[in-house]
Amino acid sequence: MVGKFIEAKEKALTTLYKEMRKGKVDKDLTLLLEKINKTENFFTTNSCSGRILLLEIPEIGDKKEARFIGKWHGQVTKHDLISKIKESKKGTIWLLAQPLVIHIGAKNLENAIALMKVANESGFKNTFIKSIGKNRIIIEICGTERMDAPIGENGILTCNMEHLELLVKTANEVIKKSKNKLDRLERNLDLKLKI
Repeated sequence: MVGKFIEAKEKALTTLYKEMRKGKVDKDLTLLLEKINKTENFFTTNSCSGRILLLEIPEIGDKKEARFIGKWHGQVTKHDLISKIKESKKGTIWLLAQPLVIHIGAKNLENAIALMKVANESGFKNTFIKSIGKNRIIIEICGTERMDAPIGENGILTCNMEHLELLVKTANEVIKKSKNKLDRLERNLDLKLKI
């Protein structure tokens, strides 16, 4: 398994560094990803530091036809959202606030369990083994905070400004909480796993 783990890690890192050069990796995560990837027991495969999305969904459950009309990795204002809503054509417009998620490959079960324990202690209660393969064990570290709310339809905002302000405030709190937990995770990985 060790040889296959190294192969999987090299492949994942090639992809990561290519995405970094293109500016497609969250700046908030860059330092942590580099630290994890320097270890011999772990590597990262996919990550997001938390984001706020405007998503147009023509029909509930229709992921194929869903379309991003706005995406932010930091806090937003109601004006950010309103300017993007105009880009919607057909379907329900959803405002989503999603927490941090990191997928990490571990060399073995012992490493996976140690990492999950640290993530849990850092406040990431949605941490679990996502898959077990021949060459690695994939752990998903994910926050529990999130918000999904329909706010419009067919390019028209259907909620009033007061409600939109509440949703923006809540979405920004989700992002802030995610960033705070990220700081705690970084400290705990350093303290407990020497990452």
